[in-house]
Amino acid sequence: MFRNLSTIGLPLSGRPSELIELALSFGFDAMDIDILDFQQQADAFGVPHARRLMVSARLKSGTFHLPVQLDADDATYKEQLAALPKRLELAAAAEAKRAVTSVAPASDEHSFKDFFELHRSRLHDIGDLLAQHDIMLGLTIRPEAEAREGKASQFIHTFEGLLGLVMVAHERIGAVADAWAFHVTGEPLDLVAKVPQGKLVEVRLSDAPREGSPAEFTHGQRLMPGDTGVISMAAMLTAAKAAGFDGPVTPWADRATLVGRGREKIVKLAGDRLEAAWKEAGLPIAPRWFTPVQRDQFGRPIDEASFVGAE
Repeated sequence: MFRNLSTIGLPLSGRPSELIELALSFGFDAMDIDILDFQQQADAFGVPHARRLMVSARLKSGTFHLPVQLDADDATYKEQLAALPKRLELAAAAEAKRAVTSVAPASDEHSFKDFFELHRSRLHDIGDLLAQHDIMLGLTIRPEAEAREGKASQFIHTFEGLLGLVMVAHERIGAVADAWAFHVTGEPLDLVAKVPQGKLVEVRLSDAPREGSPAEFTHGQRLMPGDTGVISMAAMLTAAKAAGFDGPVTPWADRATLVGRGREKIVKLAGDRLEAAWKEAGLPIAPRWFTPVQRDQFGRPIDEASFVGAE
């Protein structure tokens, strides 16, 4: 397993070089890729230029969000699917082998049975494209009751339900084990072991308030891992280790819970807490040696030729 920083999981903004330096400074081994931004950079300047910062810093690519909505209308889905081959080719060039996307927890247009078949069919189409680049797709759930409120038909919003879809989906389709989701649904971590070998794509860590019923929590109450200790990071890591997981572990929190904390403090806190959880779970931490990203006086990355390992 390796520690992964996501600027969506911990909503962060800034120049790529600044964010990469923060990741390296506070013990992260990988960062998520914004595949749409990567495509713009690659189209404008070429793939080597788009990759230069990650390559120079020797950071792994964590995951990228698949730019396809599984519950989109047919026209939108077909448009997104048509653009996917090029984006997957770029993801492979960036050595990003893990994609993620969420499953809608409810629908106004479809019954459970029809929605399940729609997902299964679309995941088969997507899986065939993923297979060409050796990429796995991890599905996530939205467990909060607020996400299903007022909808005509409920759909998959538990990890056990997600496993049911994964079991019949394309071989390139797997699951994301999210500590927050397990806490909200009240499901046991033993379910992690039921994910087919090689299909656990990512682990996400969060914390929760001490007061209140987890089943009634909203996404806005999702805390950074270690804020209260209600959700055990070590327990999730231990379950993932027992399942043979060797991929990215990503801290995740709602933006509202991070107000008042500066960007550097957020990343440092997340890194320190992941290190503590690693030790508690008995996982080895390999020391990192890296060359800091070089920038000019205006904060702009210096030409890629000056970076160690740049292509």
